[in-house]
Amino acid sequence: MLLRASRSLRPVALLARGNASLAAPAAPHHPHHSPAARVPPPPPGVEVDPQLHGYPQLPEVSLQLREPFGWWDIQERKNFDEVVLEEEDRLGMWGPDVHKIGGGPALVALLSALGLVGVFGWFVSQNTLPLQAARRTYPHGGLEKALGGYAARKEEDEVEE
Repeated sequence: MLLRASRSLRPVALLARGNASLAAPAAPHHPHHSPAARVPPPPPGVEVDPQLHGYPQLPEVSLQLREPFGWWDIQERKNFDEVVLEEEDRLGMWGPDVHKIGGGPALVALLSALGLVGVFGWFVSQNTLPLQAARRTYPHGGLEKALGGYAARKEEDEVEE
């Protein structure tokens, strides 16, 4: 019993001595654009926007593509004092979703799902058992004669002015 307890306390003792090999790895450094930092140049091939008046021209990359952990604000995937994107409404976490699948594979997946539903419906329709009881029949053309027929209804529907 004492041996088991000493084995379970061994990692705690190693951490207390300063052994960093068992410690959790440090969060990776994520470059961000703070007001104190140097303004990054625009991406290659992009002209400087004269309407920004010195505001940093950041690349148009959605925040949804960032790693989910290691940020000051995990929900928005931003660090404290990070410069707000010009198109924050479109490129932020609450903007339209970034799709990781193209149009062709999405269309193939949709058509295959619809095809499977169609094949399942056809299979069920082909393998349904016939009715175990006879369908109900009414004499004299059903209830048409007893209720006055279709001619009586047509006369009733006509509006006289």
